[in-house]
Amino acid sequence: MNTQPRSEYPSPTFWQKNARATALALAPVLVAQGRWVRTKIPRLPHAPEPWSGTQSGPDALNVLGLGDSTIAGVGVQDPHKGLTARFSEQVHQHLNRGVHWRAVGRSGATTEDLLGPFLAPALEGDADLILVSIGANDAKNLRPLGATIERFERLLEVLKEGHPRATLLFSSLPAFYLFRSLPQPLRAVIYQHAQAIERSVRPLIEQRPYAFMSPPPPGYTKGFFASDGFHPSEEGYRDWARFAFTDAWERGALEHVKRR
Repeated sequence: MNTQPRSEYPSPTFWQKNARATALALAPVLVAQGRWVRTKIPRLPHAPEPWSGTQSGPDALNVLGLGDSTIAGVGVQDPHKGLTARFSEQVHQHLNRGVHWRAVGRSGATTEDLLGPFLAPALEGDADLILVSIGANDAKNLRPLGATIERFERLLEVLKEGHPRATLLFSSLPAFYLFRSLPQPLRAVIYQHAQAIERSVRPLIEQRPYAFMSPPPPGYTKGFFASDGFHPSEEGYRDWARFAFTDAWERGALEHVKRR
């Protein structure tokens, strides 16, 4: 399936692997900052349901979006402006095939949630492409690194078992160091833990011929964030979908779904 070399990124640094220990040392400051963030950042709702749609065309593909608030469309008022729908538009336009898409997830979801209440709906029906956006809340909540890695590995296994013909496209974790809505040192600690997770799970994902993880974002455009300064806007989801599709296309992840 793969026509280009796999991505190679460095392993977690000592400080990244020990971000939770740093957080414990800074606990009084971080707890106060966390409370401040919860009072200052508006809590945006999910996009209204249903989280599904169709792009008309021949030989329709099934696209599943699975994950956290970015899959639930937080930041937009129309689910067709969210990440899964926007990614499906890219598939439709470039492959000239129809697309049936649906999204499964929830704001605040972690890898543990995907393996819990969201696993059964994720395994329903068929999927040719699965777009996974997860890990941000494991990082933000400072979940233990080892357990998070194990859950990523388990998620890879159960998704492949449930959708044997699907290619799994994992998004990289957010570049939290660019989130100006988060104060320092909270922002730095979350970013370091996110990097520890991403650099640990990327090799697990990319050693499998059916799975890919997109590279870290090069940056965020001026209009990328919604009003909360945390979740993507309509423009942000559009740019993210293009970025994810382009990476998958250039690395040969879509070879099996091209029209023949």
